[in-house]
Amino acid sequence: MGAAVDLLSDEWPACIVPSGPVPRELANSVRARMGAVPGWLPRVAPCPWLVDTMVTLIGKPVAALPPDLVDRIDLVVSQDNSCRYCYGVQRAVLRIRGYTDADIERLVRDAQTGDGVPAERAAIDFARRLSRADPRPGPAEFERLLASGLERLAAIEVACAAATGNFANRVATLLALPTESLEKFVRHPLFRVIRPLMSWRMRPRLRPREPLPDPNTGFGARVVAALDGSPAAGVLRRTIDAALGSPILPARTKVLVIAVVARALGCREGERDTRTLLAREGFAAADMDQILDTLASPKLDAREARLVPFARETVRYQPATIQLRMRDVCRDLGPAETLEVAGILALANAICRLSVVLDAC
Repeated sequence: MGAAVDLLSDEWPACIVPSGPVPRELANSVRARMGAVPGWLPRVAPCPWLVDTMVTLIGKPVAALPPDLVDRIDLVVSQDNSCRYCYGVQRAVLRIRGYTDADIERLVRDAQTGDGVPAERAAIDFARRLSRADPRPGPAEFERLLASGLERLAAIEVACAAATGNFANRVATLLALPTESLEKFVRHPLFRVIRPLMSWRMRPRLRPREPLPDPNTGFGARVVAALDGSPAAGVLRRTIDAALGSPILPARTKVLVIAVVARALGCREGERDTRTLLAREGFAAADMDQILDTLASPKLDAREARLVPFARETVRYQPATIQLRMRDVCRDLGPAETLEVAGILALANAICRLSVVLDAC
């Protein structure tokens, strides 16, 4: 598989944020939840909500979609987005699960050729369409997913897996996260000895179905409500609230970039929610029309004037180009601000893709 080899051999530029000290309490919390401290933690620690979200998503908050299918969706979506970090990590995870290199190449090949079990093939095809969003899949595509044999909640969690994969891909790519030592370890001779223990400790489990979080208000409430029954609903509600409530960047700045991503992805729900929030910040309908149509306005401050047009570039991109732009856009921002820029742009792209579940419910 030439594409896979090329992706794994690509070298990203230096990470845009430095490695720094991690508070002991945070390191212990992450270790307790993951079983290890990932290599990205010393870089991402200055943005607590982003750390929590990344750790939570690694735990696969699904109740109906088989976790091994989530793994395959993650693999295909990260390859589709040319995310060197996520693709390498996902291949390493599959090696721990017991897949050989040949097995992994077959999974990649089946995703490209449409081979495989019908329900899994339909899930991966839907995930790729949602990830690319060119155009976004609609009710007809969702009905085909149901017709393949997946129950409705599992089909909704396919959309969640694709959306959260896009979240992880954008965080990793925008920041140019260095590769994890796990990639090298699965090639070490000792790996064969301890792989069964690692696989047992990391074995994925379906989680119990969960009611909707209460309260569920504010931005994204209808999207969260469409996930009723999935633990992903609570994860998404907590993430949105923590991201918008974080003091690192002004709330209005974060909502502005979400609005731009919503417009670029044709997410009417996201645009409507952001217009409501920004009206409270003094942005009239005409102001928002100007910003979304031209990506500029006298009402934007200097930082927003850079971030607003950049937000649209994050919907579809080439990694090398977007990494250069990210470095330029964040040139005078501190590490915490840079991390929150990456996190909020990744979250906007995830939610505005996930909003397709509103058409399906």
